[in-house]
Amino acid sequence: MTKHDTWVKLKPGNPYEPIIDLFPFGMIPMRDPFPLERIADAEDQQIALWIIDLERLKSSQAVAIAQFIALLRNADPLEVTQEAMAKGGFAMRHDWIDSMQCGPEGIQRQKELADFFETAPQPPSARAYQEFYNSQHERWIEGDEVPPPINTIEDVDPRLRTPELEQHFKMSQVESAITQGNYSVFDFLMGQPMVDALNQIDPENSYSLVGYDDEFDEDEIYE
Repeated sequence: MTKHDTWVKLKPGNPYEPIIDLFPFGMIPMRDPFPLERIADAEDQQIALWIIDLERLKSSQAVAIAQFIALLRNADPLEVTQEAMAKGGFAMRHDWIDSMQCGPEGIQRQKELADFFETAPQPPSARAYQEFYNSQHERWIEGDEVPPPINTIEDVDPRLRTPELEQHFKMSQVESAITQGNYSVFDFLMGQPMVDALNQIDPENSYSLVGYDDEFDEDEIYE
């Protein structure tokens, strides 16, 4: 199975706040990059559910979630855990999701969701959605599908590009350029690595150090 790479943050006031400190930076691992599961409520209205990825939870996190859900439902924690194991994780209502981060798998699957909504009749029929659901399960949840690599923003479907994602890739390029450069401590103090990185990722502009003399010998600072 491909290791899933979706993480979410919850909205303020969410019911999981008593245990959210167990998750670094409040990020919770999800099996899917969208609420794939559907259930009907008492009024037969469809509720969208995310699935917390059981395989990526620490044992302490899994126990805390099971006990917390059991408390909310007035149920047995063991029953909650068994239900989660059958589903592949703990179910969470879509209403509480505030933001999401994901890697290549999450981005590829979001592209497939966008393709589905563009090609399926609107609104999608139950049969059309079931076919999409089955495909996701077979390939990404039960199968070993590997997403295409994503190295730059150009590898991301235009429909999924956001200012935040573009900024993320720019910062990744900057970090990579700085890591690969052979810079001295003095270069870092002067800001040369950042200038070089900006010139590399933004060739349409020319960046330079203000007042920096290329002929300056850094040994002079010790004279």
